[in-house]
Amino acid sequence: MTAAESPRCLPADAAAQQAADRLALALEEIGFDVGRAFPLLHGMLNTDGTPGVLLGRVSADVAVDLAGALARAAECGVTV
Repeated sequence: MTAAESPRCLPADAAAQQAADRLALALEEIGFDVGRAFPLLHGMLNTDGTPGVLLGRVSADVAVDLAGALARAAECGVTV
């Protein structure tokens, strides 16, 4: 990612949408049908004007699947 592509270098609304798009792609890459599993996922502005991502409600099955994917990533040494 170049500096110009970084969410920190974009207007807040564009940064929010970029973050939502990146999250959606990552979820799809690990097997989620984002439109079904995360139907409310979208970029938004927080009340203080900072960029955010709304995930919305997910089913218990989706939450368990996501938790499993994150646990497997952690087992492989993936950290934030």
